[in-house]
Amino acid sequence: MSRKLLNTQLEMFLKREITVAVGEDLITGTLEAVKQDFLILTESINTYERESITRIIVLSQISYIQVPL
Repeated sequence: MSRKLLNTQLEMFLKREITVAVGEDLITGTLEAVKQDFLILTESINTYERESITRIIVLSQISYIQVPL
Protein backbone atom coordinates (compact mmCIF):
# COMPACT_ATOMS: atom_id res chain seq x y z
CA MET A 1 0.00 0.00 0.00
CA SER A 2 1.40 3.41 -0.86
CA ARG A 3 2.37 5.57 2.07
CA LYS A 4 0.24 8.49 0.84
CA LEU A 5 -2.88 6.29 0.75
CA LEU A 6 -2.07 4.87 4.19
CA ASN A 7 -1.65 8.39 5.62
CA THR A 8 -4.97 9.50 4.11
CA GLN A 9 -6.77 6.50 5.57
CA LEU A 10 -5.18 6.91 9.01
CA GLU A 11 -6.17 10.59 9.14
CA MET A 12 -9.79 9.44 9.31
CA PHE A 13 -8.99 7.95 12.73
CA LEU A 14 -7.42 11.02 14.35
CA LYS A 15 -8.42 11.34 18.02
CA ARG A 16 -9.63 7.72 18.03
CA GLU A 17 -8.05 4.68 19.63
CA ILE A 18 -6.03 2.38 17.36
CA THR A 19 -3.64 -0.52 17.91
CA VAL A 20 -0.36 -0.99 16.06
CA ALA A 21 2.12 -3.85 16.10
CA VAL A 22 5.79 -2.90 16.22
CA GLY A 23 8.02 -5.94 16.35
CA GLU A 24 6.61 -8.15 19.11
CA ASP A 25 4.80 -5.28 20.87
CA LEU A 26 1.17 -4.22 20.52
CA ILE A 27 0.65 -0.55 21.29
CA THR A 28 -2.85 0.84 21.83
CA GLY A 29 -3.42 4.55 22.06
CA THR A 30 -5.17 7.62 20.71
CA LEU A 31 -3.95 8.63 17.26
CA GLU A 32 -2.80 12.25 17.63
CA ALA A 33 -1.08 12.92 14.29
CA VAL A 34 -0.10 11.28 11.03
CA LYS A 35 3.03 12.60 9.33
CA GLN A 36 4.79 11.51 6.17
CA ASP A 37 7.03 8.92 7.84
CA PHE A 38 5.60 8.46 11.32
CA LEU A 39 2.52 8.65 13.50
CA ILE A 40 2.02 9.91 17.03
CA LEU A 41 0.00 7.93 19.58
CA THR A 42 -0.88 8.89 23.14
CA GLU A 43 -1.00 5.78 25.28
CA SER A 44 -2.96 5.97 28.55
CA ILE A 45 -1.53 4.31 31.62
CA ASN A 46 -4.09 3.35 34.23
CA THR A 47 -2.17 4.30 37.33
CA TYR A 48 -3.16 6.37 40.31
CA GLU A 49 -2.43 9.66 38.55
CA ARG A 50 -3.60 8.55 35.08
CA GLU A 51 -0.38 9.23 33.26
CA SER A 52 0.02 9.07 29.51
CA ILE A 53 2.94 8.34 27.21
CA THR A 54 3.33 9.94 23.80
CA ARG A 55 4.89 7.57 21.29
CA ILE A 56 6.32 8.48 17.91
CA ILE A 57 6.22 5.39 15.70
CA VAL A 58 7.99 5.16 12.35
CA LEU A 59 5.60 3.80 9.72
CA SER A 60 8.19 1.42 8.26
CA GLN A 61 8.43 -0.34 11.67
CA ILE A 62 4.68 -1.05 11.86
CA SER A 63 3.64 -4.53 10.76
CA TYR A 64 -0.08 -4.32 11.64
CA ILE A 65 -2.67 -1.61 12.29
CA GLN A 66 -6.08 -2.23 13.88
CA VAL A 67 -8.68 0.54 13.71
CA PRO A 68 -12.25 0.69 15.07
CA LEU A 69 -15.13 -0.16 12.75
